Amino acid sequence: MTDQTRTSPLVNRLLKMISLCALGYLLIILAIIIPRGIQSVEQQKQELEEKLALSLSNSAAIALYVNNYDIASEVMDALLLHKEINAVKLASVDGIVFERTTMPTTYKEQNYWTDANRYRLDSPVDGNLIGYLMIHEDHQVIRQQAINQILDQIAVVLIQFLVTFIALIWIVRRLVGKPLTDLSQALSEVRPDHDRKVAVAAEDHHNEIGLVAKSINEFIDASHQALLRERELRQQIERWESYYRTIAEQDTLTGLKNRLGCEKFVLRKQRASTTMVLLLIDLDGFKQVNDTLGHAAGDEVLREIAKRFYALAQTHFSDFVVGRLGGDEFAIYIPLDKFVAESIERFAAQLIESSSEPIGLGQQSAQVGCSIGISHMNSLHIDLEKLLLQADKAMYWVKYRGKHGYHIYRMGEEILPLPSTKELKQDQFR
Repeated sequence: MTDQTRTSPLVNRLLKMISLCALGYLLIILAIIIPRGIQSVEQQKQELEEKLALSLSNSAAIALYVNNYDIASEVMDALLLHKEINAVKLASVDGIVFERTTMPTTYKEQNYWTDANRYRLDSPVDGNLIGYLMIHEDHQVIRQQAINQILDQIAVVLIQFLVTFIALIWIVRRLVGKPLTDLSQALSEVRPDHDRKVAVAAEDHHNEIGLVAKSINEFIDASHQALLRERELRQQIERWESYYRTIAEQDTLTGLKNRLGCEKFVLRKQRASTTMVLLLIDLDGFKQVNDTLGHAAGDEVLREIAKRFYALAQTHFSDFVVGRLGGDEFAIYIPLDKFVAESIERFAAQLIESSSEPIGLGQQSAQVGCSIGISHMNSLHIDLEKLLLQADKAMYWVKYRGKHGYHIYRMGEEILPLPSTKELKQDQFR
């Protein structure tokens, strides 16, 4: 749909109103012309007939007075030359009759003289009544003449009407339609994120079109400024939201996700994969580093281990999250379409190997290891607490068997219960 089509209803409504007014005017004119035209033809015919009768009355009276057929024929022929007359009769009071008609034979048998016009004929000698001149009109010819005259008048009126109507259409479209169409097109090109103004022709600056355009431009300015302020505020809110979301979901020491961040990742991936795999990692020997080298060194060890775990996960998987759950405990969640034990075991072995490499701490170095418990569960029916508990049991199975290894939790397998608080405290010194 073009801009002109969109703006045409207003112009069309105006043109319809003009058309209705013009049509009403035309009907009124026709209602006046038609009766007056018929009346005018009738009057012209009557005047012509009276003039003819007056001019031929003397000859007609003589023809009756002397009973002369030739004179009577001349009178009748002169009258029948006019198409409006189809029968003429000269009748005297003494019974002398001269008659002539141009009507078909079938009409001659009818008493058509009853509606003929009668004109008195006086004697050329004493002026007394001698007879009558009877003229019968051809109503069909008269009616056709009236119609032709009315049609001619209607044609003149229609031509005047069409010329006036076309001129009005052009004026309306030029003075109203085109400026509105241009204004609508310019307005349709206005975008909220731009401050482009509506252009107005010079001749419209001081009329209603210019006033509307000025109001629109003022509104565009105000809207653009409001949009800029709203966009700036929204960006600021988004930055703050991102900042607080990062604080809420990120471990400030290592830059990894915290427990909340890991849980949100798992929930987002529920429908994107079939299986969710969890590697729960606990560092071996970390407490000794903390006790001998200090907490700053311990923090550096945690940051370095976090980098190694994240880099190693990147080389194996395209979608994962590495998180620090607290202290020296890490977790790696991996959404997979299918759980393949061999692949996960290779990854776990590389994690153990990577964590065992020495970590430089200025002029000193530290070395830790890790124990990994592995569990997996259907993503659609995942229970985060149960998944973590199973990985926790598998990890402490590794701890119980000497640390520095991994174990995959399998449903139904016999596994030792979690160590008691006393055993956990003793384990921290190993």
